[in-house]
Amino acid sequence: MLIDSDFTFPVYIYENVLKVVKEICSQSNLELFGYLVGNVFEWKEKKYVVITDQLYNKNAVDSQQYFTSQIDGTAGNFDVVLKGIRDIRKDDDLRILGWWHTHPDFGLFLSTTDIHTQRFFFPETYQVALIVDPIRKEYTFFTLDKSTKKGYREISHAIISIS
Repeated sequence: MLIDSDFTFPVYIYENVLKVVKEICSQSNLELFGYLVGNVFEWKEKKYVVITDQLYNKNAVDSQQYFTSQIDGTAGNFDVVLKGIRDIRKDDDLRILGWWHTHPDFGLFLSTTDIHTQRFFFPETYQVALIVDPIRKEYTFFTLDKSTKKGYREISHAIISIS
């Protein structure tokens, strides 16, 4: 495949982070939720993110009880954990790059609730949503896009492998 020298993927994710997210997702038929952590960079006037870690929210409520999943968590707890990661890595630029959550056997898309969540909690243009369907063994990244009928679009990514 020939790639333009100016090409930048909007999302880079470390292989081990993606592996952990998929493993967490495969252990439950509940809708699960977590944050994506890393850094924002710019190259040739294009922003991109490098996801270096994730934070998992264990407080999901079984989505079979609701029309849409209800996710319970305390944002303050994540702030404390993120500060700890920043301190350990000595990287004050680490930030929440978006979120991941599961759609068990629902497929890959952003629901109306997901779009609202993205707009309200992850409104920055660099922030993304990673949707994982552990039953179908699929995943992809999305970002908001007002120019589309759905209000979002799928975005490409690259996996960083460290051997």
